[in-house]
Amino acid sequence: MSNKKISDESIVDAAQLLRKGAKMLSYYCPECNFPLFEAENKIFCPNCEREVKIEKKEEITVDRTAGEERKVFKESSGSLEAKLESAISRVCDLILKATSAEEVKALSESLDKLASVLEKVKKK
Repeated sequence: MSNKKISDESIVDAAQLLRKGAKMLSYYCPECNFPLFEAENKIFCPNCEREVKIEKKEEITVDRTAGEERKVFKESSGSLEAKLESAISRVCDLILKATSAEEVKALSESLDKLASVLEKVKKK
């Protein structure tokens, strides 16, 4: 893992992505440990600005600008409920690190949606 730091700007960018409808996934970037996002059928790290591919072999690889790819980690298995709980936990962590009211609002809205979905999943 690199020593790339997570900037305040990246957290604000992540909040804006959530507001625009991007999905925060239950995976972390192998380079900076920032949550991965999915938008427009692409999975990426908004902090590193790198696209990530999830292969059917359940291995995740990071696209390198030089065209090189390397194995990073295996896709986590688990129930939808567990993944939602993990996502809720990460959003809570982001809220605690938030530096603006706008960021807290966007993350809180996402948290509310995740909690609502989790509640529906638990009912089934």
